[in-house]
Amino acid sequence: MCAILNESNSMRIPSKKTLSWLSSTLLLCIISASTVHAQGFYNRNAWKKHRHELNFSLGVSNFLGDVGGRDQVGTNFIWDLEISKTKFAAGFNYLYYLGEKVALRTSLTYGKVAGDDKLTQETFRNNRNLNFESVILEGGVGIEYQFLKEKIGNIYNVKSPTGKKLGMRSFSLGFYVTTGIAGFYFNPVGLDPSGAKVPLKPLSTEGQGFPGGAEPYSNFGIAIPFGFGMRKSINRTLGIKLELTHRFTFTDYIDDVSTVYYDPNYLATNVSPQAAYFSNPELGNLWDRVTAPGQQRGDPTDNDGYMFFTASLYIKLESRRTVYGRNRVRRVKASF
Repeated sequence: MCAILNESNSMRIPSKKTLSWLSSTLLLCIISASTVHAQGFYNRNAWKKHRHELNFSLGVSNFLGDVGGRDQVGTNFIWDLEISKTKFAAGFNYLYYLGEKVALRTSLTYGKVAGDDKLTQETFRNNRNLNFESVILEGGVGIEYQFLKEKIGNIYNVKSPTGKKLGMRSFSLGFYVTTGIAGFYFNPVGLDPSGAKVPLKPLSTEGQGFPGGAEPYSNFGIAIPFGFGMRKSINRTLGIKLELTHRFTFTDYIDDVSTVYYDPNYLATNVSPQAAYFSNPELGNLWDRVTAPGQQRGDPTDNDGYMFFTASLYIKLESRRTVYGRNRVRRVKASF
């Protein structure tokens, strides 16, 4: 009997503090389990609630072509980028999500590009002494694919009363790639010795439309944009994006330079003395034959390109109806 009493006395009732801790832990487990279950059920269709997204962008643009560039022989892509000729850019995108990570994308973008041979120490380009500036007005369609989607929601931000994070660990940034097709308008102008801006296309600087000259070019071009970006949500409907996109174009005349020198005397007689000047404003630092008619003025084997680097505010628009079945709308309410 004494043994039984001693044994019962050894079975102590937990303290109030311990019971409170156990109750809190049990409640947190129940809430977490129900949240995970709810997410597993609803997250498959949650993206449909915000299928429409608007992006408002500001940034910079730059050019890769025949005119200007680094202190070296011209090369492809960013290795020939002249940072001092960076210009302002702005844009607008509309996205329609086909799935949780894939969206159709339409865009309108404005920017400027420019180049100046005076800024490079590469011997031949510096002596050539050409310059240009052009507006870029672009419209395009394409896709955006988020290969790593940013995490949104309170489940990733739950904290204990002491400030310790209890929610699911997550990488809060999202990353994506984008590509498509775009059409753009350009109109190169050059600076004459007085600093006046002169449209270059009407001058036929490479003999466009004249015997033995280059083919006339259009002010409209086609480009294939390819880029990548980073997303960071502010809340469920707002966020910011950083994006770098390069345009591979099908024209070599954004800078009005592509093929060979044309006879300046012919241009002076048949167009204007101004046309003769812009066709060959060389500095005369090399032998005369370098810029003689028929000698290389540009590189027709390598088309021009340009790029945009932008920061955007994105806004997700809530769809009016989230349809789970024909003519039925499922409304979800919080259960706790």
